[in-house]
Amino acid sequence: MPLDIANYALDFGDGNDKHYVHDQGVSSAIWSITHNLAKKPSVTVVDSGNTVVIGEVAYVNDNSLTIEFQAGFTGKAYLN
Repeated sequence: MPLDIANYALDFGDGNDKHYVHDQGVSSAIWSITHNLAKKPSVTVVDSGNTVVIGEVAYVNDNSLTIEFQAGFTGKAYLN
């Protein structure tokens, strides 16, 4: 029986992928984040009520990005 890898996470590194949590304490519609991860990370944003919010991510370079939203709010961005 062949192995179905669709339900497995594959890790080709050392298992210690870099990540960063940005805490946006001041309400803003544009978040500027310097993460220093040396990569273009995936981004998940939640508001102060822990609801996922969708924004437009623009990678400035491998160490910083901006996220633009329709309205300002506070919350966290999880970068991985």
